[in-house]
Amino acid sequence: MTSHSSAARFSKPRNSKHRLGEQGFTLIETTISLVIMMIVGLGAASLFFFAINYNTSAGDRQLAMGVAQKRMEWLRDIPFNAQTRNAAYQAPSIPTANTVGLAATGANGVTESSIESGSRKYNVVTTITDLTFDPDGNPTLKRITITVTPLGAGNTLGSVVLTSIRATTRMGTYS
Repeated sequence: MTSHSSAARFSKPRNSKHRLGEQGFTLIETTISLVIMMIVGLGAASLFFFAINYNTSAGDRQLAMGVAQKRMEWLRDIPFNAQTRNAAYQAPSIPTANTVGLAATGANGVTESSIESGSRKYNVVTTITDLTFDPDGNPTLKRITITVTPLGAGNTLGSVVLTSIRATTRMGTYS
């Protein structure tokens, strides 16, 4: 093997010419790819931000549901009688003028209160509606609706609403 033949192996062929613009990427191609990567990166960042807010809001709604269930269980434990007609209840922990824990608020049967549970404040709206009456005019069926809204929770996706129907245990004909 001669030195001439080994040098030819490592040198460029004579017919190749160095043409301008054939090596690497152009400035326009690089700029477009950077813009596309920036849009994808911002999209991913906004997705993470949305997920964090949604998870926080879901936790607030879960705690609000616990508050609503606690209030509903308390209401369903109170005896069903004529005194509760068109009246909304207040939980015993809230000071009232009534000793039995009932607060008549007029014909609409709505009370609104703020409570604190788990270091979070909630606005609780309780609505009791008479649905049917016996021949004497006493209610026989009531709809209880509890709406709980977290206060100061940031971006919440809405209130939690819990509804229940309660019937009297008296026997008789009802209209």
